[in-house]
Amino acid sequence: MFEGKHIQVGAGRYIQCHGALKRAGEEMVFFGKKAYLLYGDDVVKGKSSQVLEESLRKSGITFQSEIFEGPSTEKSFGEVAARVRESGAEIVAGIGGGRIIDIAKAAGDMADASIFTIPTSAATCAAYAVLYVVYGEDGNVDHSGFLNHEISGVIVDMDLVVNDCPRRYFVSGIVDAMAKKPEFSFTMAHLKDEGMIATSEIATKIADFTYSKYMRDTRQALKDFDDGKDSMLIDDMVNMNIMLTGMVSDLSTGGKQLAVAHNFYDAVCCMYKDVRRKYLHGEIVAMALPLQLAVNGRPEAEIEELKAFLREVGIPVSIREAGVPQDGLEELITYVHRVTIPDDMELLEQIRDGFKYIM
Repeated sequence: MFEGKHIQVGAGRYIQCHGALKRAGEEMVFFGKKAYLLYGDDVVKGKSSQVLEESLRKSGITFQSEIFEGPSTEKSFGEVAARVRESGAEIVAGIGGGRIIDIAKAAGDMADASIFTIPTSAATCAAYAVLYVVYGEDGNVDHSGFLNHEISGVIVDMDLVVNDCPRRYFVSGIVDAMAKKPEFSFTMAHLKDEGMIATSEIATKIADFTYSKYMRDTRQALKDFDDGKDSMLIDDMVNMNIMLTGMVSDLSTGGKQLAVAHNFYDAVCCMYKDVRRKYLHGEIVAMALPLQLAVNGRPEAEIEELKAFLREVGIPVSIREAGVPQDGLEELITYVHRVTIPDDMELLEQIRDGFKYIM
């Protein structure tokens, strides 16, 4: 089933706590004495660089840094990797959201450097996943790349991802992670024996656990977040958003992944860039979760329960209200079908019928 491919899961070390950034130097020094820091933007650098860079100095690590706001494309990977090689860095650290973390992973891999990821929001499963998303120069999703070795370390500072990050990002991470369960149920049903490898089955079990916990505990977690309460539940939610969801992606790379909800996101990125600019990645994926449940053949009561949950946490449950025009609907449906299982015409009708739940 694995066809001789190697399997890797996540990171060598995962650190999550308040003040974790102060430990960056003592974690990175195991992998070298020279680092290259990639900050996602000025805001990210402003709230992380002082603590991070002081930690590196204390551990005797020299570093170069840059703010890189370019896209996650092959061209960007090559340009950054060239600068990493020129600097002589043994470590590349990506600090920020999914875009810069994916760039750091790809460029670090190309430069044969150890990779550290430092997310600044709780909506960043990319920090733990061994894959990275590659966009074309046209801004559309092109494909996923896979690292040659796992991430050396993930540093999740709760002072950044919770205390200094808007609630919206916390919610986006939750609803994006929730997609794993229905998407994997769909995958296993369609791939049958081809998808029934042990790692994919375990990934499904983890996704089942996180989905159930999100449905049960998110309301209380958001209350804790709004009240500024440092609760174990908040800690669990961040861990599930980043580590467990990233682990699900990693475990499933031995098989295939079919994902209607994430393919809907890709379609929106391609067809409705104005909508893409208004919403976070997880928010757009979540808009299509009722569609994914419908395609999976789930009962209407379950679909409506999910819609009520999404509405309660602030996710649009109508793509028309989100700005997707009615006149492009058939093209959108066709796109989602084409990038999922294009020769399954029964699936096309299931997707077309399921769209009624997100209109």
